[in-house]
Amino acid sequence: MGHTPAFYYDPDDEETLSTEVVTAIAEAHDEDVLDQKWIISKDINTDALDGLFQKRKFKTTLQFEADSTTVTITANKNGHPIIKIESHR
Repeated sequence: MGHTPAFYYDPDDEETLSTEVVTAIAEAHDEDVLDQKWIISKDINTDALDGLFQKRKFKTTLQFEADSTTVTITANKNGHPIIKIESHR
């Protein structure tokens, strides 16, 4: 298992954060979103994830393991999240 550099993803404000996490993981693994075998809702409560960063105006960080990755979501003081994916494949 080699070390893969961190992949940063700037979410689109039009999509839910959980959808953007799925997209970020797919892109970090150079996969099509629809071809992924990992299903976010089996590991993560998507409503809770979406709600945690929704309309928040403070700096927040959340980290979890999913689909052979470490996902770190950091929101700036305006609440805009950035997704960092570290692949462990």
